[in-house]
Amino acid sequence: MKGVGLRRHTFMFLVAFLVWSSSIETCIARKSKHWRQRRHAASVSLYKKKTKDHSHGHHNYHNGGTKTKPPPYKTTPPSPKVKAPPSPKPKVKVPSIPPPQKGYGNGQQSKVFDVLHFGAKGDGKADDTKAFQAAWAAACKVEASTVVVPAKFIFLVGPISFSGPYCQANTVFQLDGTIIAPTDSKPWGKGILQWLEFTKLKGITVQGKGIIDGRGSGWWLEAPYEDPYDDERKLIIPLKNTVQERPPMPVRNELSGKMPSIKPTALRFYGSFNVTVTGITIQNSPQCHLKFDNCIGVVVHDMSVSSPGDSPNTDGIHLQNSKDVLIHGTTLACGDDCVSIQTGCSNVYIHNVNCGPGHGISIGSLGKDNTKACVSNITVRDIMMHNTMNGVRIKTWQVSLQSSLPHHKRTSSLEESNHKHGLGK
Repeated sequence: MKGVGLRRHTFMFLVAFLVWSSSIETCIARKSKHWRQRRHAASVSLYKKKTKDHSHGHHNYHNGGTKTKPPPYKTTPPSPKVKAPPSPKPKVKVPSIPPPQKGYGNGQQSKVFDVLHFGAKGDGKADDTKAFQAAWAAACKVEASTVVVPAKFIFLVGPISFSGPYCQANTVFQLDGTIIAPTDSKPWGKGILQWLEFTKLKGITVQGKGIIDGRGSGWWLEAPYEDPYDDERKLIIPLKNTVQERPPMPVRNELSGKMPSIKPTALRFYGSFNVTVTGITIQNSPQCHLKFDNCIGVVVHDMSVSSPGDSPNTDGIHLQNSKDVLIHGTTLACGDDCVSIQTGCSNVYIHNVNCGPGHGISIGSLGKDNTKACVSNITVRDIMMHNTMNGVRIKTWQVSLQSSLPHHKRTSSLEESNHKHGLGK
């Protein structure tokens, strides 16, 4: 019984304790609620008071009452400056590039390089050599380009080489003006073998209506018949003293010095393929007028060579070590061979050529110093010769006659007048 009573008392004690704890939490909650209500009422009262004071002050301000300090004016912060986008640059009209001008050869499109645009004066007095070099250097980089030497100008040009082998192919040298050689000994140094030279090119054409004037009378008069390299000096027969009676152009040595003993060829092509010379005139060269050396595929037509009949060693066209050569429709007047064919030449065809004055058309001299010399497949036909020393001949040195004779030499339709010898060997 005591245990049951103890349990009852304990149970009642727990119930009482729980009731007491619950009443305390309720009291605390009510107290907290009243505190929040009082805080809210105080906030509302304070807000109303501020509103009343502001309204009262505003009313007094308009009725001349006591002015209250207005609330501070809230300034709007300046908006940050935004950089305006840069104005577009005015469009500059770019000149349209014209299409490449049409070249002078084969109807191909090509770029034109006028020597006047590279500083040439063309007055016959100023040295235009550098301008020609610059024009060639520019044209050399462009395939099928054209170098123009314009008409109505005279260009004084010293020794110059228009050279490859890194030039582009199919260059045209359009010669319509006049190119003259210097008569001063200084540009020639101790002696130069050629004046204007084209070397190691593929597809080079020299054409036009212009003139290449070597002004060689100064060379001829100083050593007219004393060239140690000429094996025919004893055969030269002056024709009516033409050098003295009608020199091609007055020449004076500006430094009063002698010209070198080595006389230059006026125009030479070396180591080139597909070479064409047409239309131009080459005159008064100190030595050979036109020379082809180690060339393949040469065409010469409708051009002329002109120098007095007693101008020494002035071959019209000189061929050496060249193959596949065609010469036709030309007029060759000079003081030596109209056409000279030297060792190493083959497949040469010459027709419809006017030759004279001069020494005719010659093969050789061949086999000098007992050397072997070969010339083959040479054809000469329909040639008009007048006032020449010979017609067509083969020149050999006695000791090598058999080894030097050309193979397949053909001649036909040769008209000869006023010459000393006809066909010879």
